[in-house]
Amino acid sequence: MNQPNLLPAGGAATPRTTGVTLAVFAPFGTDEVLSAYPDGASQDLAQHPLMRALLKVAESGVNVCAAIDLFDDSTYLVDIPAGHPADLQVTERWKQDMTSPITLAGLLRHAHLQAPDAALVLALEGHGAGFLPDLDRSKLSLASVTANGTIQWKVSQDATTPVNSNGDPVLPFGSPTLPFGSPTLPVNHMPLSTWALGDALKQALDAGVPKLAAIHFNNCFNMSVEVLHTVAPYADYATGYENYNFFTAGAAYPAVFQKLAAAGSATAQQLAQWFADGNKDILAAKGNHPTVGCVVQLARLQAIVERIDDLADALLAALRTSAPAQRPTIVQKIRSAIRRAQQFDTNANMDLETPDELTDIDSLATELMATDFAPFKVQQAAAGLRDALKDIKRYGAVDAPWTAPGALWDFSAKNLAMNIFLPDPLLLGLWDWRSPYYLDVNPDPTLPRVQPHIIDFVKVTDWVDFIVEYHKGQPFKGLLPAAIPEFPVFNARYEPPKGRQPDPCGDGDIPKGDDKPRRA
Repeated sequence: MNQPNLLPAGGAATPRTTGVTLAVFAPFGTDEVLSAYPDGASQDLAQHPLMRALLKVAESGVNVCAAIDLFDDSTYLVDIPAGHPADLQVTERWKQDMTSPITLAGLLRHAHLQAPDAALVLALEGHGAGFLPDLDRSKLSLASVTANGTIQWKVSQDATTPVNSNGDPVLPFGSPTLPFGSPTLPVNHMPLSTWALGDALKQALDAGVPKLAAIHFNNCFNMSVEVLHTVAPYADYATGYENYNFFTAGAAYPAVFQKLAAAGSATAQQLAQWFADGNKDILAAKGNHPTVGCVVQLARLQAIVERIDDLADALLAALRTSAPAQRPTIVQKIRSAIRRAQQFDTNANMDLETPDELTDIDSLATELMATDFAPFKVQQAAAGLRDALKDIKRYGAVDAPWTAPGALWDFSAKNLAMNIFLPDPLLLGLWDWRSPYYLDVNPDPTLPRVQPHIIDFVKVTDWVDFIVEYHKGQPFKGLLPAAIPEFPVFNARYEPPKGRQPDPCGDGDIPKGDDKPRRA
């Protein structure tokens, strides 16, 4: 059968390659639910719905190479030649470290060797979190996390706080820049760090793998400024989801590649858009699985990040050069804009509002534009950022998620694009566990390098400087409990409870005992 092709950008009619390979990286090994999806029915790889989906992708004339790591099982390398699903080959690779960049780089090298002339498309399955620090856990010794015994850690159900011998917080004011690291780390579902993801793609390209046509972040929160900027040099387009994306085990992929086969050819942009559309269709058909899908040409990230830097500089000027009596007013204006902006879940209560610590940067820019910061040029910088973020949102659903039927997630706003890490937005003194690593832009060379690699985004922009300045003078109370949010699966059996439907006015119903509607 004829293999479909991807075309160069700009409408050229000549295919850029011969055929297409879908490379799938599926690190399910830390999650029993995803490994045995759905409902514990998948007892081995052959029964897993992802395998059935990938066989259908191959039927449409697309090569498939996948690394699938399963819970309490091996890591499997899956090869399916285009148009010949019966020639499936599954090779047990014992147990691979799916958090190592070498593993993903190796998969891409293998995929390229199997079909050297094919365009490469990468799908990342499993858990996502937006920014994740690169950590060398061997450096998190008792000596390092206690600064050679001078620091103690007070652990409670709500927070973990570094204290001195008197029990007082070590950092009574400002941001938690803790170069000695923290014992507060997630023990669940830790995927590739943001830096490691970029390094894996760099290793692959350095080894001769062509630049990826598209990356589908088929997981949660990875439509993230930090993630997208890190991978931008190594791919043309990215599709992703700003909030939770419901796990469907690749159920949308067959229709995406059948559409490509029917067309015969498409651009990388069209394919990236079809990934988002396919995800929307399969979730919308059931209902109660609302997501917001976005597509971005990664070459745009340089301009987007420059505009974020401009906005950070404008906010810094307002905070640093305003009269002392005016600073509280400036802080309050910023805090109010953040509160009104679209937030995405980080504390797992399913209410998408502050103090959640992932903020839509387009929505934030919109709110800052509506706030008077004169004579400081915050509004102008926000307008420049909004302009740079145009037309990234592909769709936004409005529905009550089955994971929290009393909530309403409304992603209908036009001004949505990608999230950014904005810890402790309400200045409560409680910070996300990632914060010490995100803020450690200039590590002390005399201390152990708990974070051996730092992503470029925090080094080339003043976003971290803004976060620190915004929190100046605010008491630090502790780091929030560390966890990667659970990946909500597609619930084919879910039926909304009667009497708990969203209000048609869009506020959501108010379950008994609540004093306000829940919203996105």
